[in-house]
Formats: sequence, C-alpha cells, structure tokens
Amino acid sequence: MCETKTAVIISAGTELTEGITQDTHARFLASELTSLGFSVLRSSQIPDDPVLFREELAGALRAACLVIITGGLGPTTDDLTRETVAEAVHVPLVFHQDAWDALLARFAGRPVAESNRKQAMAPQGFALLPNPNGTAPGFSGMIEDVLVVALPGPPSELRPMFTASVIPLVRTRFGAPSAGDILWGTALMVPESSLEQELRVCRRPDVSWGTRVEEDRISFSLRGGAAADRAAAFGQLQDRLGSVRIREGETRPSLLLTEALLARASMLVTAESCTGGLISKYLTDLSGSSRILWGSFVTYSNDAKERSLKVSTDTLESHGAVSEEAVRAMAIGALEASGARVALSVSGIAGPEGGTPEKPVGTVWLAVAQGPTDCETRLFQFSGSRDMIRRRAAVAAMLFAETRVRGINFLDSHAKW
Repeated sequence: MCETKTAVIISAGTELTEGITQDTHARFLASELTSLGFSVLRSSQIPDDPVLFREELAGALRAACLVIITGGLGPTTDDLTRETVAEAVHVPLVFHQDAWDALLARFAGRPVAESNRKQAMAPQGFALLPNPNGTAPGFSGMIEDVLVVALPGPPSELRPMFTASVIPLVRTRFGAPSAGDILWGTALMVPESSLEQELRVCRRPDVSWGTRVEEDRISFSLRGGAAADRAAAFGQLQDRLGSVRIREGETRPSLLLTEALLARASMLVTAESCTGGLISKYLTDLSGSSRILWGSFVTYSNDAKERSLKVSTDTLESHGAVSEEAVRAMAIGALEASGARVALSVSGIAGPEGGTPEKPVGTVWLAVAQGPTDCETRLFQFSGSRDMIRRRAAVAAMLFAETRVRGINFLDSHAKW
C-alpha cells in the first residue's frame, strides 16, 4: 500500500478535449478525494484514442495509489475504458448476466440494441459498481497495488455512485482521514487573488492550502501541520477579511440565508431587477425552500416596479430605478404585497450598456426590509462581465439579508467586490 494517499483523475471523451462538453468531474472528485485525505496529483482529459488512453493510464498507475476514470463506459466503439483497463491488467472482458438483466429491466420492454451488451462487461476480476440512474455500471479493481475505479460520464450518474459506492470502497482500502486533518472554509465576496494573498499572510509552519472557485463562493482547505496551527491560520484569516466573508466549513450564501430565516421562523420575499430572479433560483436550488421563500417579484421595467410594487412614478423619475430610494420602495412594496416578514430587493446596472458617469456599469443598490420603518440599504460597485455582476449582486444580497435577519454587522456601506 502507498505510504501517502495520492490520486489521479482521468476524464475520457473527445467531447471533452474538443470543448463540446465541460468537464465538471475533476472539481467534484478532487474536492471529495481531498476530504478523504488524498493529494490529487493531477486531473487530465483524453480523447477517444486507444494509444493516448493507454499512455495516460500507464502514467497514472506509476504515479498514484488511486486512479479514477470517468466516461468511456457507453455502448459504442469509441467507449474505450473497459478495454483499456483490461489490457493494462492483461485480462479479458467478462459478461455479467445480472448487469444485463438490470439493463433490460431499465428499458422496460423497449428494444435493446445488441451493442448495449458491452455495458454489461467488465475486466475479469473487477467488481461492478451499481448505477441506479443509468444503463452503464461502473467497476473497480486492483492493478498491482493501485485501486482503479471507472465511473460513467453523466454527472447525475457519477455523483450518486461516488457517494454510495466509491467512498466506502476507498475508506475500506485506505482508511478514513483522522478528525481535524483538514480544516475547510468558505470565502464569500472575496476575489481569488485576494484570498491567495491573505492565505500567504496567515500561513503557519507545515500548513498548506487549496482553493476551489465556484460561481457563488470559493471553498478552501487548510491541511498539514498541527491542528492548532490550522485553527490559528483560519482565525487570522477571519480577522483580516471579516467573519461575514470567511465562514468555517463548506457552505453557500443561499444556505446561510435559509438557516437564518429558519432560525427566526421568517418568510422572505424578493424583489429583483438586474438579477432577474437569480436570488430566487439560488434559494430554490435547496430542498425545503418553500419553508422560507414566499415568492419573488421580478420587476425589470419601471412599469413593473410601479404596478407590482407600488413604487411611485415620482421616485423613479426623480432618482432613477437604480437608486437607494427605488430599492427601498421596492422592498417595502414587496413586504406589503406578500405579507412576508423579510423583503430583499436589488436594482443595478449589469451592463455592458446603460452606465453613466454618475452610475457606471456595476452600480448595484440593495435593500432589506423587516417592516415599513425598518429598511436598510447598501450600495455596491461591482466589476466584471454582465454575468459576473449579476452573480456578485445576488451573493451580496443574500449575505446582506442573512446578516440583517441575524442582527449582525454586514460590510461597509461602500464596498468593492
């Protein structure tokens, strides 16, 4: 067995190398493997080329004690994972009748092509991994002292299989990481470059870190060294960037707001302009969101703001839709129209057009109302593309609402992403 837990991820498929399909597996698997105590040496994409596949697998077997292959388990001739692994271990492919029976049952009486029989095959000596969400089972087995796991490409199949089958298999083979070996954190409203700089400032002896950028957060990990040093580094990072921006554990702005609303037994209503319903989308991505979300007003035009939220024409003409006065009126109007206890409103200029010297692209006003006379506002100036500005506005809005509901300080009234 390897002295250190190392892993390599191989994603197979010409659709990946040609940019037709985005590879989302490497990020997911690397995060999961890191939490299991592995150092992920690399992740690679390879086309459906048998020579390149063999070379990549051979290199992975020399480098790591765990190799995970995604894709290449379909029924067509360019699906090469079974054959490549079987060749590496010098064994034939074996037909599994139980896997074939499961595939036939999944087709429920519909005609099944003879080529699908390939999906019921695996290298001799390798165990099948059940796939309740698709037709292709995965498989796992040893090549000398390296554990090789093959999983199907679709994320809706791969992720449940990894959780249900691969994690127990890996824990049995390599053992579970000791409690506290890794300290996970989440950075919110912090640019990746700024987080990296602050992590360098807060470094401790033998403590390393890794980051994973996602659309609404950056997850980071502190590993190695003593537990006290990891905790000290995290504490200093939180002191420097603020407890609103740096949270312990892996979380999301939508989850933080949901937990705050549940703790206060409060329902939320949103009034969105430039974000176009994105805040509601983030919230309803979570199961059970009906317990905290009354609904959303997507009032993009001035007419919609006037009709749905009773924002006065005078307010819009005097101050504009992107103004403190407008978002305050939007929040209070949403509160009155819904009967919810908390209202969150947002209005801004996402660009690339529409900016002025007084209100450049990226100007966003937020408001949170918890009563007709209890409404706070914040102004932000975001940068980036239209999509980035909208996402950053949504994240800032959710954090602003969370801190208002919890009764804690948010950020300075003027803050730049």
